[in-house]
Amino acid sequence: GFSKKDIQTMTDLAILEARGLHDTGIIPPSSGPAAVMCSERVHFMKHYIQTLQDAIIRESSVEDDSSLPLAGLRIVLNAGNGSGSFFNNLLQKLGADVSSSFNLNPDGTFPDGVPNPENNKMIEKTLRACEECKADIGIMFDTDADRCGFVVPRTVTPTSSSDYEALNKNRLIALLSVIFSNTSPGSTIVTDSTTSEGLSDFITNNLGLVHNRYLRGYANVIGKAKEITESGEAIAEMAIETSGHCAMRENGYLDDGTYTAVKVIGLLSRISRSSNADDRVSLLDLISDMKEMEVEKEVRLNVLDGSIQTTTQVFGHIANIVEDACTGGNGSEKVTEWELDSENLEGVRVRTGNGGFFMLRRSLHDPVISIMVEGTSPHDVQTFFERLYNLLQRNKEITGAVELSVLQN
Repeated sequence: GFSKKDIQTMTDLAILEARGLHDTGIIPPSSGPAAVMCSERVHFMKHYIQTLQDAIIRESSVEDDSSLPLAGLRIVLNAGNGSGSFFNNLLQKLGADVSSSFNLNPDGTFPDGVPNPENNKMIEKTLRACEECKADIGIMFDTDADRCGFVVPRTVTPTSSSDYEALNKNRLIALLSVIFSNTSPGSTIVTDSTTSEGLSDFITNNLGLVHNRYLRGYANVIGKAKEITESGEAIAEMAIETSGHCAMRENGYLDDGTYTAVKVIGLLSRISRSSNADDRVSLLDLISDMKEMEVEKEVRLNVLDGSIQTTTQVFGHIANIVEDACTGGNGSEKVTEWELDSENLEGVRVRTGNGGFFMLRRSLHDPVISIMVEGTSPHDVQTFFERLYNLLQRNKEITGAVELSVLQN
């Protein structure tokens, strides 16, 4: 895909070229009786859909292009009334039963809510649709289908599927990493900064891949993946955020949710056709060795005066207090369970033991400080918030600038 800088450069060049052609009288008028219109339109969607079709056939390991690699699979697509509804027709063309798909009519008013594969409402509706038809998989797209998430059954038997769960965020990154561990051993996976400790351990120690935990922002992770590959340092097969933004080297590092779906569907197709009916497994079984935390929570501290300058200053105070609590520096009492992540590149990240962590980040655009925490139990997470509140409420520069009561709730 093109970056903002690339597009600006092309626009500037086009303006320069057009101005030159116009000044020399080469460009004909575009309006009036002597107007010259385009003689041919290029249907990019036709080409795009064909590339996705070829990819599904390839990922399904089907040699005959005329075959139906998705035959026997029941797939529910929740396109969210966005632009990804075309994908349903492709799934059907390749043999899938898509009779329970829904929200397929593009509608900018989004009658079922703005589609977001991280949103619990969208996940729940997709999950219920999958339960009703015993689907093999459910797919969720956002408005422009550059992000996706899935719903898959935990239990798979020869005659039925049940116990559906979301497959997104860290789980989706883990599953895609499983695919690349087979096709590109030792390659690099670039993720955003908020991925879990369990995911990093799974990618590195279970799959033998390299995990590069970088910054939030899909442009950041894509740029980092390109840099790693183009420098010859390593091969970065995938750049992905927990939000579902995903770009793969084989697809030109294009941020494309439909291509992400292609990879997952292709894997499901291979498993379905290669396994005996009695030995079928869930996609979740492929990532069962990844340690997951029971509780994930994010709270936001609002800066009272609404200024970015104050946000930056207060964040600096909070970061110093947390870092001192990790190391016992500046006369602070060391919190035994806290270990500062020295390799973190964004905000402050602290490991809390048993796979848990918390992360502090300040918004670049809003007067907000985000606190994200993962823990083994509600009690552990509550204990963390209480401890953090006790540390911060002693500092008048912090208590006078942000509302800390959210940490007590």
